[in-house]
Amino acid sequence: MKLLFTHTQIQQIALVLLCIIFAVLNSLAYQPLVSFTFTSFLIKSLADSLVLLGIGVLLSLIIPSTNYVKLDPLQQFINYFALGILIVALWVALSFSTSYLIFGSAAREEFIKIIPMTAFIGILLYVIDIQFIHHRMVIEDIKGESVSDSGTITENNDNFEDTEQEEKAEKVLERIAVKVGQKIHVILVPDIIYIEADGDYVRIITDHGKYMKEDTMKFYEAGLPSSKFVRVHRSHIVNVEKILRIELYEKQNQMLTLKNGDQIRASVSGYKALRETLKL
Repeated sequence: MKLLFTHTQIQQIALVLLCIIFAVLNSLAYQPLVSFTFTSFLIKSLADSLVLLGIGVLLSLIIPSTNYVKLDPLQQFINYFALGILIVALWVALSFSTSYLIFGSAAREEFIKIIPMTAFIGILLYVIDIQFIHHRMVIEDIKGESVSDSGTITENNDNFEDTEQEEKAEKVLERIAVKVGQKIHVILVPDIIYIEADGDYVRIITDHGKYMKEDTMKFYEAGLPSSKFVRVHRSHIVNVEKILRIELYEKQNQMLTLKNGDQIRASVSGYKALRETLKL
């Protein structure tokens, strides 16, 4: 049975709900400390929640790119601590700016008094955020290492499902049919740029658009021609003919830039499989 919302849509709805919950709780926490009405301060809190969301996105880009998970614990602590000082300072400055924009300069002194509490909230949320991001990076790193030399993933708990998917894809795929509303789109395999995992679905990116289909990455890994498609990461299968360039991304990872402008990170074993396919 198909889900009412895609995995990405569920994540977006969850983020909106978190922003609203933060705004309400933040307004309740500050209410005894400020002279503003709950409604007016709620508007400021909503603005602050958007600022926090932007900072969260920034952290999700910065931390993976620095590859903190491969550092020793002491170096991790030093890096996270230094980054925390910058992020909290940025949060306090932006929160004060939203106060100034919404309430004007007359409220400046009042908001200066609550800077310590604002900083405390920033520290608390920063610690929660980096714990979540760091844990996700560790999981991805472990799963990335489980990719075999041929670019496949060993899934001991899903042997039966994998066998069934491989049987379905015994013949090399030439086209993929995707139902969109009342229409059926037929995607020719050469038009595929890459395939991306998205929960219980896959997202097929082509020269003509993007399509969602309820299938597994294992199915396409087995069914697509291995001479042209490589699973460069547990979440991505790439058409090698659509690769524009390959650049060093981290110490042991490569970044693929595709002809449509998208960029995809290749794991160590995924890059090895790509090199074998490209005969590099």
